[in-house]
Amino acid sequence: MRFPVLPVPTFRSSGSTSAPSFHEFRKVMGTSEVMIPARRFHLTFLNAIRRSQCRHFKWTALAALAALSVFFHLDAAEAQGDLDQCKFVGQLDKADDGIAACDRIIKDSKTSAQDRAGALSSRCGWWWAKKDADRALADCNEAIRTNRSVAAAYLNRGNVYLSKSDFDHAIADFNEALRLDPKNAWAYAERGNLYKNKGDVDHALADLNEAIKLDPGYALAFFSRGDLYRSRGDLAHAMTDMNDTIRLDPNYALAYFTRGRLSFMLGNSPAALEDFGKAIKLDADDPTSYFNRGVAYYVIGGRIPDAIADFKKAAELNPKDAYAALWRELAERRNNAPSHLAEAVKQLDMTVWPAPVIRQFLGELNAEQTFGAAFDTDPQTKTAQTCETNFYSGEFALLKKNKKEAQRLLKLATDTCPPSFIESTAALAELITLK
Repeated sequence: MRFPVLPVPTFRSSGSTSAPSFHEFRKVMGTSEVMIPARRFHLTFLNAIRRSQCRHFKWTALAALAALSVFFHLDAAEAQGDLDQCKFVGQLDKADDGIAACDRIIKDSKTSAQDRAGALSSRCGWWWAKKDADRALADCNEAIRTNRSVAAAYLNRGNVYLSKSDFDHAIADFNEALRLDPKNAWAYAERGNLYKNKGDVDHALADLNEAIKLDPGYALAFFSRGDLYRSRGDLAHAMTDMNDTIRLDPNYALAYFTRGRLSFMLGNSPAALEDFGKAIKLDADDPTSYFNRGVAYYVIGGRIPDAIADFKKAAELNPKDAYAALWRELAERRNNAPSHLAEAVKQLDMTVWPAPVIRQFLGELNAEQTFGAAFDTDPQTKTAQTCETNFYSGEFALLKKNKKEAQRLLKLATDTCPPSFIESTAALAELITLK
């Protein structure tokens, strides 16, 4: 399971390129729907991302903040209430009131073209937050037709295009926003994040560096750059950026999760456990943090009952997660506890990977058949599935008291698994205990 592509929302405050703390806008979006698909380490980025499946880390761009940089010029005494409500601040529970206030501004015959463009841009953000991309796009288009010089409208529309997986139009809008406002840290972060998800590492790093240069207090830009470093295997710089993210926003669950994963990859399971615990405290409904803490408990030694409890909780929160079911089976067998795999299979998609591995544990396939099922014409998929087959077959051999075969297979896993796979670190930990 590969560490997922994470959704990275960004935030821009009114009249500024700075990015304030983002607690208020975490309520906006669920799983990121426009991430480039990736085999999961176990998040549940995207869907973050997987989720960023992190419930609070909600999609890559709080589009609407942009609207905060558009200043309305209606008569203040009568319109101030609507102006305040119309401005998109990223809180989903305020969306209906925000849309209603924007409606009144837009329909007011006294509204200037500039004011109307600002209200349309804000309403675009609210519709985007409500996952109504078509209405959002219509409003952003109208805002741009009304006033083509407002960078905010292009930023918002770029995020709407992202939600529709239209990356070409999204990047064109981010480019235009930066042409209109070249000192906009939020716009650089948005474009950098899009480059990152497209695999254009050099352009992504350049944009994220610029965002941080323009706004050194921009927590989400640090997070996105840290995840980029992680994807390049530069764990030291990734850890530094995660530390800065948490320093700037100490209540950000996904940052703790990601730092915990980095600690796990570096072999520091106690630190990983601590950060996974903090992530769970901040977001108790996220199955991925329970899963990853369970893995850390499993490999640290002497914490198998705790691992079982975490895998059980992860499976309860996401019963369709095959890996949670598989790791629970490993932990329960190691602890001589009753198996729940046959029951869990009823809710799993047994037509896709890692179904063959699960069938091996159920006694339906032998090791040779599982290795055969791991083959794929796509080299990356083949590498990933072979990695997992080596690891889980090694664990299976260990459960069968075949230490020599377990060592052979786990050594293959450490040699061939990509570093970002949990199986890589877990296999290394297992080999240390087997010496």
